[in-house]
Formats: sequence, C-alpha cells, structure tokens
Amino acid sequence: MGLFPSYTAYMITKPSNMHAVYPNAVKSVDDPPLLLVLAAPTEGGWCQQLSEEGYNALHVAYPPVDPTTLQEDLESCGAKIGSAKSGWGLVTYGFNPRDAPGLLTSNIALESLKVCVHYTPQSEIGEDLLAKYQNNKYVPTVIHLSASQATLEQSLNTLAEPTKLEYKLLTNEFPPISVFRYEKVGDAPPFPYLSKAPALVVAGETFTTDPYVRSATNLSYTRSLEVLKRYMGPHYPFEKLWEKHTYYEFVERDAPKTMSTMVSTPYVNHISTMTGGVGFQDLARFYKYHFTKDNVTPPDTELITVSRTVGADRIIDEMIFKCTHTTEIDYFLPGIKPTGKPLEIALVGVVAFRGDKLTFEHIYWDQASVLVQLGLLETNKGLPIAGVEAARKVLDPFGMPSNTLMDKWKESEGLSID
Repeated sequence: MGLFPSYTAYMITKPSNMHAVYPNAVKSVDDPPLLLVLAAPTEGGWCQQLSEEGYNALHVAYPPVDPTTLQEDLESCGAKIGSAKSGWGLVTYGFNPRDAPGLLTSNIALESLKVCVHYTPQSEIGEDLLAKYQNNKYVPTVIHLSASQATLEQSLNTLAEPTKLEYKLLTNEFPPISVFRYEKVGDAPPFPYLSKAPALVVAGETFTTDPYVRSATNLSYTRSLEVLKRYMGPHYPFEKLWEKHTYYEFVERDAPKTMSTMVSTPYVNHISTMTGGVGFQDLARFYKYHFTKDNVTPPDTELITVSRTVGADRIIDEMIFKCTHTTEIDYFLPGIKPTGKPLEIALVGVVAFRGDKLTFEHIYWDQASVLVQLGLLETNKGLPIAGVEAARKVLDPFGMPSNTLMDKWKESEGLSID
C-alpha cells in the first residue's frame, strides 16, 4: 500500500486554499512515486491521468493568488513530499520563475527531487528554470515549449549541450536537459489545457481539438512519461501485457479476458477499414461478436513478429498476418464472403498503455494488397499495387527486388550517384 489508503481523490483543507490529492490508481504498484503538480484548479484531469499511470499526484493550484499563498501551499505539502521513499517529481504548467523562491524556501526536500517537467514556462532565460543539486549537477528536466518560445528554446539548448556542462557525463548517464518546441501552439494557456486528459474521456461524447494541439499534447505527454519513468518509475512489463492480450484474442478467443487487459474507456481503430470500437461497451461487443468469435478469424491465422519497439507508454509491433480466407473476417474484410485464398500482409500495431493496461490500438495495413491477393482488385490497370510480395519483402528485404512497380527505375540505371 502506498502513501494513501484509497483510490479516490480526497481534499486536504486549510484556511487559505485547498489541495487535491490523486492517489495511485494502479493496484500492481505498491510504492507509487509522488508528483507535485502545479496546475490550474480546473485541470485536475491531468493529475487523474498521472494517478492512473501509477503516481500519487499532489495538485497545488497555480498560478497563486500571490507568492505568499504559494509558499504556504508548498509548505503544507512538505511533510508528504519528505516522506516519499523514492523521492518526488515536479510537474508545472505555465510556471513563472518569479515563484521559484517560494519553492526553494519552503520545507520541501529539494535533495530528493528526482525530475522536473515544465509545460510552457513563462520565461526567456533557461537558467531560471533549472534546479541543481548541492554537487552542482542539474536535476533532470524536460521542458515543452510553445511555437513562440524560440528564445527560451535557444537558451535552454545552449545549457543542454553536454560540452557546456560544468561536469562530465558518465557513459551511463542521460543528458540532464531535454527541450521540445511544438509548432502552431500558443503559450497561454499551456497547450495541454486545450485538450482533455484521456483519463476523463467518456465514450459517446464528442469534442474537437485543434490537430496541432492534439499532436503537441500527445507527443509531450509521452516524452514526459519517458523521463518520469526513467528516474522514478513505475516500470511495467509491456511486452508481457501485450502478449497476454493477443493470447486472449487469437488463442483463447475470449472477449471478456481480452477486455480485462484494457482501461475502462479503451478504443481500437483498424485504420484501413475503420473497424473496432470506442468505449468499453462497444469494444466488448466488437471483440465478442466480430473478432474472437470462432467463425470470424480463420483457424489457421498466424502472426509473425518482424520487429518490436517498446517505449515509455507504448509498443510498436511490425508483424506479418497470415491466414487462409475461409471465414468472413469482419475486421479486415467486412461483407466479403470467404474466397478460400491464402492471405499474407504486413501489419503495424501501435499499442498504447496507461499504467498496466492497454488504452488503445491503432492497426495499419495495406488494404489494396489484401484485395489483390483475394482476387478482388486487378493489378493489370497500371496501378502501383503489390500483392503477397509486399509482405515477403518485409520478412526478406534483401531477398526481394525493389522498385518493381516503378517503370522510371530503368531510366536511372548506370547514371552517376555522385
């Protein structure tokens, strides 16, 4: 059991303000790391998001009514931060360095600070945002900037250059400062505020997020998790969790067990056919009647993993999907009756996790190649479409020729490449 006995956020009250505590919501995490989050009072959703990643998130309203209020708020958090066994991390939104003295003069144990994450801090001087230990080494820090913060980016990049550090990095040490700037997003309010924390998304609701904001929010969140997990944990066996999920899908063909590996509001999107489901009910229905059902996935289906990349919150699997088209495969070929023909396609899965459960899958493949192999699309129309050879070139890139669909390839034969 962690610092907090329940999995429901509760409030710490004091005369001048209120602090929200979002306890770790991942049951497999026994000793959750602690994050101090300085964010607007209305943005507790991002604290809830972090709690579902396995953190105890302590939310302090920011910006403060005045610096004195902030210092009082921080001091009231000191005991909890000091008792965090594995140290603590700081996450801020729109932080202004003028408030740093309140943080530095509070009774918070700064020597146990493991990592900092700043979203669109309000400064042009990089040094103002970087904390140091007593040995003069920087606290590991990742900073996410808006499009207009080029001056701050330049200042931070100068400081982040390993040759400019006042100490030598060991070969097993990461550079302490990471800086990312996101195009076409503003600095006020901090761009994650313009999107909804995934933990708060409810199936069936519709909302529109600017694509640049969505991109910046998604990228920055993964980058933040990467540095938080690197220095604090928690760490999850993503490969084993993914393999359990696919075992339930393709071997046991058990929809309830498959759903047990996912968060409460998951989604699956098979990009080429837009099949899958959004939300627990729809996705459970999809799995039960249109995926794991015996007469949907052909009995000789085989998945061959070509490559796998494991990140801070996701797995990217490159696979070959093989089968004989003896069933109506709702998710690949909805409405197409079995042709009895062999099928072999390259497939990429982007599998994301929140805590120790899957939150979404994006599955990509070449639908034209599927249709060609099953005789549903002709290749003699001059269209640049490959059949089974596309999948086989993924498995054997040096054994299959390139550019067979490109007539102009012959024109460059023998020409200089200098």
